[in-house]
Amino acid sequence: MSTAWTPQGAQHRSAQREGTPVPPALAVDGLAKRYGETTVFADVTLRVAPGEFVAIVGESGVGKSTLLNCMAGLDHWDAGRVLLAGQDLSALDDDARARLRRQALGFVFQAFHVLPHLDVGQNVALPLMLLGRHDTDAAVHAMLEAVGLQGLAARLPQQLSGGQLQRVAIARALVHRPGLLLADEPTGNLDPGTAARVMDLLIAQVRAHGAALVLVTHSEAAAARADRVLHLTAQGIADAPR
Repeated sequence: MSTAWTPQGAQHRSAQREGTPVPPALAVDGLAKRYGETTVFADVTLRVAPGEFVAIVGESGVGKSTLLNCMAGLDHWDAGRVLLAGQDLSALDDDARARLRRQALGFVFQAFHVLPHLDVGQNVALPLMLLGRHDTDAAVHAMLEAVGLQGLAARLPQQLSGGQLQRVAIARALVHRPGLLLADEPTGNLDPGTAARVMDLLIAQVRAHGAALVLVTHSEAAAARADRVLHLTAQGIADAPR
């Protein structure tokens, strides 16, 4: 598989100009997940268009984070299929899934998941290095400037605030220009003021990169900013009332 990747947003704009059909950034068909005899969710079907911001809400324990992990091919499911950047994850082995994730996907976690032994710049550079790119300085500098962390590349994570750590995570998720960003409660560990500023940044950067965003959240304020809000239950997923 080639490591070259064109962002979905750019593909979308180019295809629109040419009048050709545009594949979704993400397609999920009839997805079901069970733990033994317990159904976590079933019959989940959705499409996320290139550049679209979709929020997923639901009760605690309904499987929102599990669904997000299935979308990324990080967890297994029991029925249905997931197409990421047009590729059926069920048809790929673990190595091929990992290569596709490195190219097509960015992930932002609630707990940041920055590596404590690497400095800020090295954390942001990781996706590029995993793609075999070693000329990372310019891209990392541009992303740190975009998220308001210019001058902090040499700092270690323990020297940063929670809001700064989430900015590092956003920069890392977008530095390789993926077509899809998955965000799992990215403001869940932040105070309301910092959470609002991080959401401003996240949305602005996703829009600037032309990426699609799927956000799992309990925050009504965060969900209200989405283009579309979906409500997940054990029986499936549907548009939530706005």
